[in-house]
Amino acid sequence: MSEEWPLRQDPESPVIIAHELVEHPEKLAFVVLDDDDDWFISDGAEFEEDMEVNRQVFGAMVLREAVALLPHLVALADVPAGMAADWDPERRTWLLSSVSDSDDLDEDLVHRDARVAAWTHPGSPLEEVQLSTGLTEIGTTAAAPSRAVRQVVREQDGTWLFVGFEVPEAEDFEVEGLELEHVVQLYPDVVSTLLAAPGQVFDRAEPGSPWELVEG
Repeated sequence: MSEEWPLRQDPESPVIIAHELVEHPEKLAFVVLDDDDDWFISDGAEFEEDMEVNRQVFGAMVLREAVALLPHLVALADVPAGMAADWDPERRTWLLSSVSDSDDLDEDLVHRDARVAAWTHPGSPLEEVQLSTGLTEIGTTAAAPSRAVRQVVREQDGTWLFVGFEVPEAEDFEVEGLELEHVVQLYPDVVSTLLAAPGQVFDRAEPGSPWELVEG
């Protein structure tokens, strides 16, 4: 890990972490960055309504210590708040998802309203869109493929599909769902394509090159 702090959060900020991971970091299952950009790190256990049970399973640790214990957290440096990441230990890869609503409906509504109010692009930041699977994965090894959007498709029904360079052209591929705001935060260079009308497709030859309207 670089001497320069790699995460945007304060290294001394507290995180919630499963006690089991302190002795057995290999049991890491998933992490969540909540709407307040705070970390929750788990061995697979979920928060319960019974706070006594939670105290038995989870404890507090400063973020700097958590990163020392689990250095692959650094790969999530650019992941926005409101997202979760499942850890695939065999592939050494994080699998991203948008966090579903919490048990606090009033707080969820406040966060939703704030996100909608701050959104400056067409559509809704809460809209679920489809991405080729590779765009929702973050590898932590030197051999991990780079992630960038090659093609943006606005379907005739108005829904969105974002395709990465890892997908061979003219082949079927698996897709995953993320909220539109999270896609824009992970891949800000797609912003200009959000003006696409239904039926339009934007493509580019390589990451960083200009978008070209190729259909519609």
